[in-house]
Amino acid sequence: MELKPIIELIKENDPIEIASKLYETYKDVDYKFNAFITLRPWEDIGEDIKKARGELRGIIIPVKDNISTKGILTTCGSRILKNYIPPYDATVIRHLKKYGIVVAGKTNMDEFAMGNTNENSFYGPVYNPWNKDHVPGGSSGGSAVAVAYNGFIALGSDTGGSIRQPAAYNYVLGLKPTYGLVSRHGLISYGESLEQIGPIARFTKDLAYITYIISEYDENDITMPEDHRRVKMRENLIRFIEKGVSIEPKTYRIAYSSKFIDYADPMVSTKIHNVIDKLDSEGFKLKDIDLGYLEMGLPVYYIIAMAEASSNLARYDGTNYGLRIKAIDYWIAAGRSRADGFGAEVKRRIILGSLITMKGYENKYYIKALRLRRAIRDKLIQVLTKFDFILTPTAPTPPPKFGEALGPEGYILDLYTVIPNLAGLPALNIPAGFVNGLPIGIQLIGNYFSEDELILISSYLEDKIYNPRMTPGGD
Repeated sequence: MELKPIIELIKENDPIEIASKLYETYKDVDYKFNAFITLRPWEDIGEDIKKARGELRGIIIPVKDNISTKGILTTCGSRILKNYIPPYDATVIRHLKKYGIVVAGKTNMDEFAMGNTNENSFYGPVYNPWNKDHVPGGSSGGSAVAVAYNGFIALGSDTGGSIRQPAAYNYVLGLKPTYGLVSRHGLISYGESLEQIGPIARFTKDLAYITYIISEYDENDITMPEDHRRVKMRENLIRFIEKGVSIEPKTYRIAYSSKFIDYADPMVSTKIHNVIDKLDSEGFKLKDIDLGYLEMGLPVYYIIAMAEASSNLARYDGTNYGLRIKAIDYWIAAGRSRADGFGAEVKRRIILGSLITMKGYENKYYIKALRLRRAIRDKLIQVLTKFDFILTPTAPTPPPKFGEALGPEGYILDLYTVIPNLAGLPALNIPAGFVNGLPIGIQLIGNYFSEDELILISSYLEDKIYNPRMTPGGD
């Protein structure tokens, strides 16, 4: 499915009829791959479509279960929020509704977005539609699977790769926007200095359209700058959506590091070098450079993310909302609520985050990580003053089998994707083919507010290095 033909169909047909076909697709993907935590009743969706206004009336989309949706169960994949129904919509949901888009349901995810395999959900794992013995990636695994299996757009969130990595593992596009481009108001936080809401799609124009919609300014989010670059980027997106824009490959400079790429599995590394050769043959200007100490991004990311997680998740104490275990006093009740409500990976990150921010330890770990974060950012900006993009693999391996990458052993899967989050830069996964029948992707990192350029490159590469019509379930 592609958005533009569907818009034309909506003009000529009943929006309810269009939505019902999409709904059947989502029912199928949930039944086969456990992609949803909550798939809304069709009756409720139908009523919302009747009330909706806007040119996208009839479009229903999956939304990751850590994005607040008024009146719809929002669990973050956790037992501790198993009965939580938000009293308000996240800003991105309000933006979608202005165009007539209705939420189809809430997609399965690693608990509180802490994971990269979608095995850490209280509601069971999500299965990769290309091979059910393998993980779909995470933490936005449910959203990526819903798009890959005959869907077309969904929302996810990305703290250290949680949009791009499952996009790579499902052969779809996944965009982590510039930090501050998309409002975080209504996103249930894990690591607020790192995370962004972003789109997953099969076709580039669909990705552009949803990026345009959700990037409207929001005064409720103080991290959103009123930046002229942001305004210009959104204008360019509309121009691309309405008219299409061609590019001249020879005007683009792309940096990569063979040393950094070769940290990946040899079969992945070979595939990425093949893509580089293809880009070179198309006329792009590529250069193999030294990216310095960017491999330090992984430990830096986990120190900062765990510190922020331990603070953000302190609010779940069984008092105000969420799971509440009764006990004789507050401290026992809070302890039992958290012990029973959180899964093993979330507990691990809370404990480690609390440790590294304790007095006597913060200078040893947290402060050093913040300094290295700044150094990594400065290195990336230095490179991006000379080049338009930096190219890396999206993940160092093809999708692992279930159980192969649980816990700290799986943190290596984030090797390439954490870097843009540390710097707040935009990054896009583009499908790059298959290794042993399993999808992999390339990651393009751009400068701040260069989402329009990333999307133009992706559009150019459609049908050159990937086929957006290819799905595990067929068209």
